[in-house]
Amino acid sequence: MIRVFGGNLANTDKMSKVNAVLMALTFIMLIGAAFSALTLSLRTSSNIDDAVEALKIRSELKEIMSLVQDAEIGQRGFLLTRDPRYLEPYNAARLLIDRRLKALETIVEPDSEQAARFKQLREATRRRLQETDTTIALGREGRFGEALTVISRDGGKALMDEIRVIIQDARAAESARHEERAAKMNSSRAWLSTSLIGTLGASLVLAILSLQLTRHQFATVTSKRDQLIILNEELEARVRERTQELEIARERAEAETNRAEYERGRVELLLREVTHRVGNNLAMVSSLLRMQQAKLDDDVARSAIETARGRIQTISTAQRRLRLGDDLQSTLVDGLLEAVVSDLADSALDGTAISISGQFDPLVVSARDATTLAVVLGELISNAIKHAFDGRDSGTIRASFTIDSDGTPCMAVEDDGIGLDTSDDSTMRSGLGSMIIESLSRQYGGEIEKRTNEQGGTSIIIRLPKLRIFDANTVEQQGEK
Repeated sequence: MIRVFGGNLANTDKMSKVNAVLMALTFIMLIGAAFSALTLSLRTSSNIDDAVEALKIRSELKEIMSLVQDAEIGQRGFLLTRDPRYLEPYNAARLLIDRRLKALETIVEPDSEQAARFKQLREATRRRLQETDTTIALGREGRFGEALTVISRDGGKALMDEIRVIIQDARAAESARHEERAAKMNSSRAWLSTSLIGTLGASLVLAILSLQLTRHQFATVTSKRDQLIILNEELEARVRERTQELEIARERAEAETNRAEYERGRVELLLREVTHRVGNNLAMVSSLLRMQQAKLDDDVARSAIETARGRIQTISTAQRRLRLGDDLQSTLVDGLLEAVVSDLADSALDGTAISISGQFDPLVVSARDATTLAVVLGELISNAIKHAFDGRDSGTIRASFTIDSDGTPCMAVEDDGIGLDTSDDSTMRSGLGSMIIESLSRQYGGEIEKRTNEQGGTSIIIRLPKLRIFDANTVEQQGEK
C-alpha cells in the first residue's frame, strides 16, 4: 500500500482540510463526467436529426422524379389516345412539383452546393414541363401530328435524363454528407467515452486517496479500515462492470432506434409507391376496357363493360388519392370522396346539364374503409345519373358524408329528378349496383333509407353505425409529402 501522507500531516485538522479538498475535486470530476455524458447524448440526437433530414430530402427527390414521370405519362397518353382524361396525372403533377421544389429549398442552406443543385433541378423541371405544355396545347388544338413531331425530336428525353442526373447527384451528396456526419459522430463518441472513463477513473483515484487519508485519521480502527477497503474495492468493480454493461446497452439501443427509423421511412415510401402504382394500373385496366368496348357491336355488352369500367375507375381514383397517416392505416376521407365525385362528373356528365356537388366532413377512417366508401358513393351517384333524370337533360345531384345528430356516420345522395319509383321494388334491388351498395353497407351495419324528397326527387341515406372514425387530432396525415 502506498503511503500518501507523512508524519507532518498526522494532525486531525490538516487531514480534514486535505480530505475536504479531495472531496471537492471528486465532485468536480463527477460534474465533468455528467457533462461528457450530456454532450454525447446531444450529439447523438443531432446525428439522428441529420439522418431524418437526409431521408426527407431523398424522399422529396424521389417524389419529384415520380411526378415528372407522371406528367410525361399523362402527356403521352393524351397524345396517343386523344382522351383528355389521361391529363389527370399531368394536371396533378403540375400542381405538386413546385410545392416539392419549394419544400426542398427550405430544408438546405441557401448558399450550399445542394441548394445550387436544387436550382438546377427547378430550371430543368421548368423546361421539361414547358415542352410538355407545348405538346399538350398542340393536342388540344387538334394538331396531334405536330405534337408527336415535337416529341420525336427527343428533346423531352434529354431533359428527363438531365433531371435524373441532377436527382442522382443530389441523393449521392446526401448519402456522402450522412456518412461524413456518422464518421464525425463515431469519432466524437470515442473521445467523449474516453473522457467519461478518464473522469470516472480520476474520481476513483481521488476516492481511494480520500479513503487512505481516512485510514490515517482513524489509525486505531485497523480492522474496520481493512474491511471498508475490501468492500469499497468490490463496489468499485461492480460499478465499472455495471457502467460497461450500461454503455453497451445504450449503444445497442441507439443502433436499434436508428435502424427502426430507417425501416419506418423505407416502409412509408414503399407503401405510398405501391398505392400509387395500384391506382395507375387500375386506370390502365379502365382504359383497356374502354378500348375493348369500342370494338363491340352488342349494346348490352357495351353497357356492361362501361359499368364495369366505371367501377374500376372509381377504385383507381380512390387508390391514387389515398394519403395514409403516420400510423400507415388511416386517411382523411373528404379529399378522396371529392376526387370520386369530380371523376364521375368528368366522365359521366359530358354533354349534359346535370351537375354534381359534394359536402364531406374531414373524417379519418381506415384506408380499407375509405376505398369501400368511395365504391359505395360511386355506385349511388352512378345510379342517380342513370335513372334519376330519365327523359330529362338537366338536374342536380348532391352527395354528402357527415356525422348526423346522434353521432353516426351518414352517407347521402339526393337528386331533384323524376322521383322514386316504388311500383317495382324487386327490380330496384336486383340490379348489380344495388347489390353492391347493400353488401358493402352491411359490413358497417348500414341502414339504407330511400324516400322522395321535397324537390320531388330521390334521397338515398345510408347510416353506418359500425364504421370506425379515428380521432383526427391524434392522426397526422402524410398529406402531399
